[in-house]
Amino acid sequence: MIASPALPGRHRMRGATLIDVLVGSVIGILAIVLATRALVATLAMQRSAAASAEAEQAALLSTFAIGEVVAGAGAGIAAAAAWLDSCPATADIATSLRPVSVLIAGSGRAELADSLTVKRTLQARMAAPAAVAAASAAGAPFSVRSPDGFAAGDRIVAIGRDGTCAAGTVTSVGAQAGGIAALGYSPATFAMPPTGLVLDLGPAAAASTLRLDVAAGSLRSTDVSNADAPNPLVANVVNVKFQYGIDRNGDGTLDEWVAAQAASGMDAASVLAAPAAALARIVAIRVGVLTRSEAVDPQATSAFHWTLFDCAPAPPAACPGRIDGTIAAAPGGNYRHATREAVFPLYNTLWNRPN
Repeated sequence: MIASPALPGRHRMRGATLIDVLVGSVIGILAIVLATRALVATLAMQRSAAASAEAEQAALLSTFAIGEVVAGAGAGIAAAAAWLDSCPATADIATSLRPVSVLIAGSGRAELADSLTVKRTLQARMAAPAAVAAASAAGAPFSVRSPDGFAAGDRIVAIGRDGTCAAGTVTSVGAQAGGIAALGYSPATFAMPPTGLVLDLGPAAAASTLRLDVAAGSLRSTDVSNADAPNPLVANVVNVKFQYGIDRNGDGTLDEWVAAQAASGMDAASVLAAPAAALARIVAIRVGVLTRSEAVDPQATSAFHWTLFDCAPAPPAACPGRIDGTIAAAPGGNYRHATREAVFPLYNTLWNRPN
C-alpha cells in the first residue's frame, strides 16, 4: 500500500495549554476587579452628589419658607404704628400690643439657632384701625365707624391712646345708623375713651403672631397667638441665624446689619420696649441657614467649616456680623452640608414709614 503524500499548507492542530488558561483567567479577573472598582467609585460619587443635592434643597426650601413669612411682617401693624406706640410694653411678643413687626431672639452662640417672630394682621377688609364714635364703659359694646370691616370671631386690639390697650375677640357686630357698628367683645373689660381706636387682626383662629425656630433638626412654625403646637416645615436644618437690617439715619437706605444681642441694643427686651420711630428703622431681615443631607455620606471624612454673613474679599475682622463654625466628621463618614443666605426687605414697614 502506498502512503499518500502530505498536502502542502496543513499543520497539526494544538489545544490551549494550562498556561494559556491561567493567563486568560488572570486578565479576566483583573478586568472584573477594575470594572467593579469603577462601579463602586461611580456609585459613591452618585451618593455624594445626591447627598449634596439634599442639603442644598433643604437650604433652598428653608429660605423660601422664611421669606414667605417675613413678606407679611407688619401687615396692618406698621400702618397702625403711630397709635400702637401708646400701648404699654410687655416682655412677651405673644402678648405685646406694641407695633413690633419682627422680633429676633438671639441664641447668643454661633452653633445654636436663633428664632424669629413675625406679627401681622390677617384682615383683608380694613387697612387701618377704626375710630370710635363715642366713649363706652367697660362691658359695653364698642361704637366704631366701620359697619362692614369687622366680623364675629375676629381678634381685635382696643387702643385707648391714653396708655391703655387691650386685646379681645369680637362676639357680635350690631349695625347702627350713620355707618356705625356696635362691637360686642370678650373679655368685656375695657373702657373705651372717645379718642380710641380698634384694630382688627383678622380671624382669631389665624396666626397673627408666628414664630420660626429650629428644633430636633427641623425648621418649624408656631402660632404663638393661639398657643398652638409647632408645625414642622423643613427637615434636616442644622442652624438658622437672623440679623436686623437697620437704617440708622432715616434716609430710607439700609446702613448696617445688627445681631440681636444686648451689646448692640437690639436684644429682644430692648426691641419689645422700643418706640415706634426706632422700630421703623428696622427695614430688612438677613437670614443664614445651615442644612445637611438626609443620610451620612461615607466619602465625607473631613470636618465641614461653615461661614455665614461673610463680606469677602474684606478680612474677617471687617465683618462684624460674620459667624463661623465647624462640624466635626465622624470616623464612618459625615453628613453633606450646605449654607444659604438671603435678605428680605420689610415692605410693610418701608411703605408705612413716617415722613
